[in-house]
Amino acid sequence: MNTEQQRVRFSPVLLAIVVLLTTLVAACVPSAPSGKGGKTCLDCHIEYKQRFSSGVVHRPVAKGDCSACHRKHGLIGGAFLKAPAPNLCFFCHTEMAAELGQNQQLHAPVRDGQCDLCHQPHNAPEKFLLDEPRNEVCFNCHRQEDFSRRYIHPPIEKGCETCHATHGSVEEKLLIKEETALCQDCHDQNSQAFMDRHGGYPVRQGCSECHSVHSSDDAKLLKSHVHQPVAEINCQLCHQPAKDQQPFAVKKSADQLCADCHAEQLSSFSVNGVHPPVKDGECTSCHLVHASDFVGLVKKNPQQLCFDCHQFNSFGPEAPAKGAGSQHAPAVQGDCLTCHAPHIPAEGQQALLQKDGNRLCLDCHADHAANKRFNHQPARDADCLGCHLPHESAIAGILSKSQRKLCSECHDQVADDMALPSVHRPFVTGNCSACHDSHGSKLAGLMKQTGADNCTACHGRIETERQRPNRHQPFKTGQCELCHQSHGSAQPFLLAKKIQVLCVDCHQGRRVEPDTPSGHQNCAVCHHAHGNDEKSYLLQEQPQLCLTCHEVDRYWEKGVGHQPAVAGECLACHDPHAPQESQAVPDIRTLCGRCHEVEPQALAKTHRNIRPSADSCLDCHDPHGGPDRSLTLPIKHAPFAEEDCVSCHAGGKK
Repeated sequence: MNTEQQRVRFSPVLLAIVVLLTTLVAACVPSAPSGKGGKTCLDCHIEYKQRFSSGVVHRPVAKGDCSACHRKHGLIGGAFLKAPAPNLCFFCHTEMAAELGQNQQLHAPVRDGQCDLCHQPHNAPEKFLLDEPRNEVCFNCHRQEDFSRRYIHPPIEKGCETCHATHGSVEEKLLIKEETALCQDCHDQNSQAFMDRHGGYPVRQGCSECHSVHSSDDAKLLKSHVHQPVAEINCQLCHQPAKDQQPFAVKKSADQLCADCHAEQLSSFSVNGVHPPVKDGECTSCHLVHASDFVGLVKKNPQQLCFDCHQFNSFGPEAPAKGAGSQHAPAVQGDCLTCHAPHIPAEGQQALLQKDGNRLCLDCHADHAANKRFNHQPARDADCLGCHLPHESAIAGILSKSQRKLCSECHDQVADDMALPSVHRPFVTGNCSACHDSHGSKLAGLMKQTGADNCTACHGRIETERQRPNRHQPFKTGQCELCHQSHGSAQPFLLAKKIQVLCVDCHQGRRVEPDTPSGHQNCAVCHHAHGNDEKSYLLQEQPQLCLTCHEVDRYWEKGVGHQPAVAGECLACHDPHAPQESQAVPDIRTLCGRCHEVEPQALAKTHRNIRPSADSCLDCHDPHGGPDRSLTLPIKHAPFAEEDCVSCHAGGKK
């Protein structure tokens, strides 16, 4: 990894150790002048000198001391830093490092070593190497609308640093001093006017409990949602009178005080399934007593509040495996109230659900239960929780189990098909949704698409082949299911039947004869099932195709081959779909007679006045080739080899 991209996350203790080591290194190893004893960086990178000379320039850059931050390189170029941020910065900024090491609260970019999130490393138009005016830089991370409501706190006009430390602080929220002391710098809390505005109470602390510290739509900078007694300055409703020796003492515990005003609401909290804090009367577990920026006076953003008690494995602030598996979007976003009620569940429900869990799903996912031509029964019955979990799952789709286990609970055939020798990969891996729509479809079998359209997602190469001309009709028209099973088969390639049976379902005239050799019973031995550019979709041209099984070419190179065989005209003599002895195949005399004269007189003339029987050609001749042009078999009776027929045949001639 390029060191410029590396980040180091610091705790105050670790930061203190880094400070010590940095100080020692800086003291012992001063930066050598760039290029000492050779070229300087700017001798080669001359364009950087002008680029980094405008505005506020970082001190090492102004000195031309590139090696203060960068390691030198040779022929292999690269802007290699000496150390990742913020260690690199602390080589020079040792005082800041020491100060930050004592702070308990660090600005997030400092904590994460992202100095360059605010500062430019070489030069910048603004002071402190900032790209923008100081306040504008803050708005890159902090929502500007929180600082620009109708009434703005005057310190905002002066800049964020009026109240906040930019890098780190011992105080919460990076305040430059304790909150009460900070407010007292501008507000005289001892004045009568100040006390009158607070119902005569000598308020000295807790300003941000009621006031928005940056801006508000209320002239008094009160928060967006104010408890009614506070809005009416009726503090004594809960507290002792302003003139009491302990004016801020509450008359009862905060949770008991809630019951005084919200008795009617609290009376409904006795039902089964009530939220535990509500059941225990702990209103302040979730609510503030004075004011809040959020509806219902909740303590923090409702999208974060629930995570204070409810922990999840894959989402939430403290998730140990954040992002793993799958999550329900409202849960991840903290929109718990989309499904849950904050205090009590709907009648007859548990888990604080606002209505039946399955019906809740339909509020967002109505399309999954919409009436389609073919509806998956759980979706039709809105039994969402029969398959899905409500918050998170280790499995995609927030499923309660893997698709294979889940589907097989209802579909008994799954287990049987899984035991077949040839199994479709999506099926065996349990990826049922690769082909099926699990909720409903306009197609039978809940298929997402029909035929080849459903297969192309995985079989893209075959789809390209399907578009070529001269392809097998079922393949060309995308009717994969005519030949293949979708889940599993006892036949190779998921074929629906034995191939010799499957093919003759369409090719009736090619039905295999009973005594046909086994090699010729398998159509795929010779034909390409999807089709190709060869005649009859043969796998190769003739005679190469036949020669893959039949070694009949032994005399073709050294000897004489029978012309039809050498020319690849195998079908001139053979029917590849029938046995040689079949009545469908002509007898030898008829076959030979197609090219040769086989009448008795003609045979006598060519066989030295001997008349061979009509079916005896193969007794002497090899039909595919021989050592010489006679195509006679190589091992001969001695007189026959010497053409001495009369020694045995009286009618012959020497």
